[in-house]
Amino acid sequence: MAIEELEQLEEGGPTQYTVAQGVCFLKPDEDPTSTKILKAKRPVGSKIYSTGTTWKGPQGGLWAEVDISKSPGEMGWALVEGPGFGLRGPCLIDPDANDGLSQMIHIRWLKDPPIFNCLMPKTATIGDLVDTFCSRTGLNRKETILTKGLPEKAPNGTGQLLPVDYTAPKDILLREMSIEEAQIRDTLNLVYVGHFDEDYNPS
Repeated sequence: MAIEELEQLEEGGPTQYTVAQGVCFLKPDEDPTSTKILKAKRPVGSKIYSTGTTWKGPQGGLWAEVDISKSPGEMGWALVEGPGFGLRGPCLIDPDANDGLSQMIHIRWLKDPPIFNCLMPKTATIGDLVDTFCSRTGLNRKETILTKGLPEKAPNGTGQLLPVDYTAPKDILLREMSIEEAQIRDTLNLVYVGHFDEDYNPS
């Protein structure tokens, strides 16, 4: 590495990160300036251990050196956050600095289990959540509505739910709401007005 690049290294950073969006970007090289980047799926909430050394790239990406003694199977550098990876919000978060500031979000389509999970800062908006969700699922953000509750059951005794048009207004999440304001307590429901089967393409 050149001297200028060495100056971008910092010690004393977090030694443990939490996967926030179900995906990681890794540089499998001891040199953080390496341009080889691998994309790997990792469960939301899983841990990646670091040596505490971070490196800031020329494009503004923050990378953490992986502690291979505690993260067997991983090596090199893991992206913490940065532009150019199709993500909204950080890829990894420091659980100590973030205690109580983020919330785990689950989204289901018609029924459990959820088709999407992520950790979102409580200061983020529902619009940010929809953007993150759509960037990972291939769905169209303009056709995506998230709700906290399902419609009531039909009064005909069949036990079937009324159409989504009957969702209570208080249960529909608006893009400008913050995650904290939305007071999400349970798995969210996806109402998709497009063609789900054609558009759904998780990455």
